[in-house]
Amino acid sequence: LLASNALDFDDLLLWTALLLEQDPAVRERYARRFEHMLVDEFQDTNQAQYSLLRHLASFHRNLYVVGDTDQSIYGWRGADYRNVQRFEKDYADAQVILLEQNYRSVQSILDVATAVIDRNPYRIPKRLFTQRGQGHKITLYEAYDDRNEAEFVVETIATSAARGQFKPGDFAVMY
Repeated sequence: LLASNALDFDDLLLWTALLLEQDPAVRERYARRFEHMLVDEFQDTNQAQYSLLRHLASFHRNLYVVGDTDQSIYGWRGADYRNVQRFEKDYADAQVILLEQNYRSVQSILDVATAVIDRNPYRIPKRLFTQRGQGHKITLYEAYDDRNEAEFVVETIATSAARGQFKPGDFAVMY
């Protein structure tokens, strides 16, 4: 890319972060320009993005981030949930508000999710709750392989639909 005098998206982030790091005048010009900054899904930012934010917020320090380390799913593309922890260290005076109420899931789903994520020693403990009720009991099935797993899912849906317990449209399969 350099030989072709071209940049991809990651290069744009990196070179901009380096410019702000190395040129105080440019950094101050843009840091003064952006008085308030809001970043959603902060847990999915990468190192270059965090560096950009730090530099751009260096004058006014009005940075509002929304993120949950428990929901970081883009590590494969460079996202680093530890940016949430870096933010808490770099902005120790920031107010942290935990969003513990869930509006989508029933309590049984939240309880299972909590049982899994509580094993992470580096997380901020939260008590997830909902007003959508307890929900159905969770079934755990340990499959021999992927085909056995798929058969179990299909049979469970077909049986539940045949018994009239649920309609096929009540199910979602995430793989």
